[in-house]
Amino acid sequence: MKARIIFTLFLCVLVCASLAAAPAAPTRYPLTVTDDTGASMTLAASPHRIVSLTLSSDEILLSLVAPSRLLSVTTYGADPAVSNVAAKIPPGIPRLTLNVETVISLNPDLVIVANWSDPSAVKQLRDAKLQVYLMASGLSVASIEEKIKRLGLLTDTAGAAADMIARMEAKLAAVARKTAQVPTAQRLRVMDYATWGSSQGRGSSWDEIINRAGLVNAVGDKTPDQWGQVPLSRESILTIEPDLLILPGWVDGDPKGSTTFFNDVTNDPGLRTLGAVKNRKVFVMPEYYRSTTSQYIADAVEWLARAAYPALFP
Repeated sequence: MKARIIFTLFLCVLVCASLAAAPAAPTRYPLTVTDDTGASMTLAASPHRIVSLTLSSDEILLSLVAPSRLLSVTTYGADPAVSNVAAKIPPGIPRLTLNVETVISLNPDLVIVANWSDPSAVKQLRDAKLQVYLMASGLSVASIEEKIKRLGLLTDTAGAAADMIARMEAKLAAVARKTAQVPTAQRLRVMDYATWGSSQGRGSSWDEIINRAGLVNAVGDKTPDQWGQVPLSRESILTIEPDLLILPGWVDGDPKGSTTFFNDVTNDPGLRTLGAVKNRKVFVMPEYYRSTTSQYIADAVEWLARAAYPALFP
C-alpha cells in the first residue's frame, strides 16, 4: 500500500511538471478581442508592425516581441528617468505621441493607445482601417498581469507572457517572505509627496506597491480625488507623521527639479520636527519605479521594501 501511494504521488509530480512545462498554445487568427473600453477589434494575423503609444505597453512589449516588430515607442518610453526600457530601445525606432498622420503613414497592423486618448484621434485611426486597441493602466499586480496576458495573446507570445508573470510572482513572493517577518502592528507608514502638493491614495498603483512592500499607506484612510490623489499641505504632513516620506525622482521639464524639491522639503523649517526628516527617512524614488504600471511593479515593490526594511535585505 505504501509503495502504491508513493508511486501515485510520483505520477502526480510528473503530471504537474509536464503541465507546468507545457508550452502555451499559439494564438489562433483571425482573433477578435474587446479592448479596455469595450470596443471590439479583429486581427487577421499575428501583428508584425506594432505601434505602441503608452509607456506600459512599451515596457511590456519590449520583453515580449522582437524589437523589429515595433514601429514605434512613446517619447516617454525613451526617457531613462521614467522608463524601465529606455536602454532596450534600438536606435532608429521613432518616439511618438498620438499624431494621427504619422501613425497612419507607418501602416501598422496593430496600434496600442491609452484608453483616455483623444476619441477623435482614435476614430480617425479606425476610419483609416487600422486595428486600434485601447489599453487602460493596470493599477494592481493582478490587473497588470491581465494586461500582459492580453498583449501576449494579441502578439502570439503567450509563452513569453506567462514567463514574465512567473518572474514577477517569484520576485513578489521573495519580498513577501522577508516582510512577513515584520508584525502587522509594527509595519511602517509611508507616503509619497508630489511637487504640486498631493499624495497617492488607496486604489492607486502606488498604494499597491506600498501594500506589497509590507508597508501601510499613511494616507490610505483619506478619500482620494478622481485622479487617485489626496491634496495635502506641507503642514498636514506633520499631522500624518509618516515613518517614510518618498519624493519624486523626476519633475517633468526640469532636469534639476527632483534635487531642488528634495532639498526644499528636507530643509523646510516647518518640517524640521518630522520624524522622517530627523531620522533621514526621506527618499527619492526613481520615477520609473514609482509610477510604473507594467511588470516592473515587482521591482518597485522590492525597491521600497529595501528602503523601509534594510535589515531584511542584507
